[in-house]
Amino acid sequence: MANTCGPIDRWQPMEAGDSRMNAVNMEPECRWVSLPPQPHICCLFLPNWFLTEDCVETCVFYPHGLQGLSSLQALVPSLLRREVEKALEKLDLIWDRHYAWDMFLDMMRTQNFVPITDLPGHFTDANRAILVDWIIQVHDLLQFQEETLYLAIHLLNRSLRHLKVQTANLQLLGMVCLFLAAKKEESLLPEVSALCSLMDHAYTKHQLLRMERKVLSSLKFDLSCCPALHFLLIFSSVAHCSAMVVWMARYLLELSLLEDRCVAFLPVQLAGAALCLARRVLQESLTPAGEAAWCLASSIHVGSEPTLLRIMHILASAAAKAHARETCATFLKFSSPETMHVSRHPGLRTAVGLLGECS
Repeated sequence: MANTCGPIDRWQPMEAGDSRMNAVNMEPECRWVSLPPQPHICCLFLPNWFLTEDCVETCVFYPHGLQGLSSLQALVPSLLRREVEKALEKLDLIWDRHYAWDMFLDMMRTQNFVPITDLPGHFTDANRAILVDWIIQVHDLLQFQEETLYLAIHLLNRSLRHLKVQTANLQLLGMVCLFLAAKKEESLLPEVSALCSLMDHAYTKHQLLRMERKVLSSLKFDLSCCPALHFLLIFSSVAHCSAMVVWMARYLLELSLLEDRCVAFLPVQLAGAALCLARRVLQESLTPAGEAAWCLASSIHVGSEPTLLRIMHILASAAAKAHARETCATFLKFSSPETMHVSRHPGLRTAVGLLGECS
């Protein structure tokens, strides 16, 4: 991605008689090429029409206007940058649009994940799912922002790598991670005594503050995180997805917080897989303009196809059994009219069958 508008000698100019100079094909390309990874930048797999000789700075995404262009290759890099800028501005993630693209590249560069092998052995999948489900309930009760939830789970995963926490103190650790995330993301914070009451006073105020100091010390006061939710909203904005697809993808993405197998994937991979699965489940028919927009969003695709398919299988399995699990806070949350009842969509029951076998 960093090389999209790089030196001109990196790109091969098109011949005047090239067939690609004719009418633009709105169907997504099947051929892919890989740009060599740059230092500290994720390797992106871009469709070969993404390669360009030079970047057009003034272009508007309008399907009928594409037919008059001499080359789609000259349009796509600038178009992607413009759509990402619009998405970041729409999400209120930037103050100055001039820095939007640099901010997006920094989001891609600073992603991190927690290897599954780093999680403590006594912290089983069931224990983790129960704890995360409880954090989701408390988060919903306190009416925090969605970013606060994703940051809290990120801090929880990192804390478990560095701290030796007994099973009896896992609830305390979860509350502390949510409290720290709220300090970073929220403008209004609950009292510490109120947090203790949410834990039925199983822990004292002194114990909570002492655990907070331990977590901050173990993390070296680094509370930064680029949540998968931001990537999902950016992708859905670039792809011009419908509200139903976005809510379905957000539901699937939140289910990934409960799955310990998803801890080892990058946020951008989780976001891309959730959006792809949402489109498959809903099976909405797209216009040529919608297909072109989706193809543009797919150019930010990071990771191999088997990796995304593996994530989609995990999310599909989680969605198929979400209604019957004890940890059903996310299912109930996304069954409300405000979320368009996406968790009760009948297509989720057969989502695994839509994907075929996972390699």
